[in-house]
Amino acid sequence: MIKASVVTKIVIIATALLPALMVISSLPLNLYGFGILSGWLGMGLISVSLLLMIREPVWTAWFGGLQRMYQWHHNMSVAGYGLLLTHPLILASSYYEVDLDTVWEYLSPFNPDILNRMGWIGLIGFMLGLAASFSLRLPYSWWRRLHMLLVVAMLIGLGHIWIASGFSVSLTIILLITVVAMSWRLVRNDYGAGSFPYEVSTVSHPSERITEVMLRPLAKPISIAQGQFVNAAFFEGPLFQGCGEFHPYTVSKIAEDGSLSLSVKALGDCTKHIQALGPGVAVRLQGPYGIFLLGRPSSPAVWIAGGIGVTPFLAMLRSHLVTQKTDLVYVHREPEQVPYEEELRAYATDQALFHVHSLAMEKDPTPLFTWLANIDDLNERQIYLCGPPLLVEKVTDWLQEQGVPEQQIHFEQFDFRP
Repeated sequence: MIKASVVTKIVIIATALLPALMVISSLPLNLYGFGILSGWLGMGLISVSLLLMIREPVWTAWFGGLQRMYQWHHNMSVAGYGLLLTHPLILASSYYEVDLDTVWEYLSPFNPDILNRMGWIGLIGFMLGLAASFSLRLPYSWWRRLHMLLVVAMLIGLGHIWIASGFSVSLTIILLITVVAMSWRLVRNDYGAGSFPYEVSTVSHPSERITEVMLRPLAKPISIAQGQFVNAAFFEGPLFQGCGEFHPYTVSKIAEDGSLSLSVKALGDCTKHIQALGPGVAVRLQGPYGIFLLGRPSSPAVWIAGGIGVTPFLAMLRSHLVTQKTDLVYVHREPEQVPYEEELRAYATDQALFHVHSLAMEKDPTPLFTWLANIDDLNERQIYLCGPPLLVEKVTDWLQEQGVPEQQIHFEQFDFRP
């Protein structure tokens, strides 16, 4: 049986290629025809990539997780931009046998022709929008504005096509995909239509930079499993004015009445502001997302948590007894007042199959590698990692060097820009 994720990706690729396939029979088999084709392929890829910005739980599940879907969005956007860059180059090269002045006139950004200007403005818009996706240090508000240039550039590109070749079915398909994708994203995701209403009930501070927020549902609660995460936006309360932006947070506790806890570490402007949160603040949740701890095999495991990455494992321990031999390695930088350490050790005391190991270290992961190397059956364990991307990358590489099969290494990042 073919997996839903495979079918979904085939449909996505076919949809991206459809506009180009519908015009290919009318194009000449020369450089000019290939130049036109590259433009259609580029616009098709970028338009469909916009569909992969929609954070619908069912949609993301079909893709095998939100992170994987966003990777496809990014890769398709980059590939589309590359094809759009080659579009004018190939077309200009088709005039090379005429004279170089004609080639330069075709490529020059100073050419006053409206078709040329729209092409250049569109390419610059795509470039700036994609450049923002490579910058994780850019403030979220600026990142979002620059990333939205992709949509503006897309509309300019559609105008460029309309002037160049007139109305066509291919143009309609790309326009329809763009409008549906952005309308859905704005209404459902950015403005929270259909999100789950919650309210802050209690707030605690396990450490100076971490706030644990208990939320109670105001209507039907979100259906979520341990290890999954949500996008949450904090709004108004008696003494608090929230950011109003949706950001991803791992759920650290799920109660039977639908209440749940989020652990928020102060990393950016919004998360730093949340440290001053109090009861009564309105919250909206989207999700759930993530497949990190779902469908785990009943075999011995090693959990590796870096900093706030301990929260999905904490959610598991707060809800279930460990039923297979499990070692949790909790990596942190705090020499004292380690968040949740006392609670984790209590679970280890009460459960014979569960062991916790607290490991203080800085950027050098050597102490972690030394500890892991002492596990006799490491290559037979299921390894679950959650923490900073660089730590996950280094540990994954080291594990593979030690012969741990790739299918036994599990991780899921959610520090992307939603």
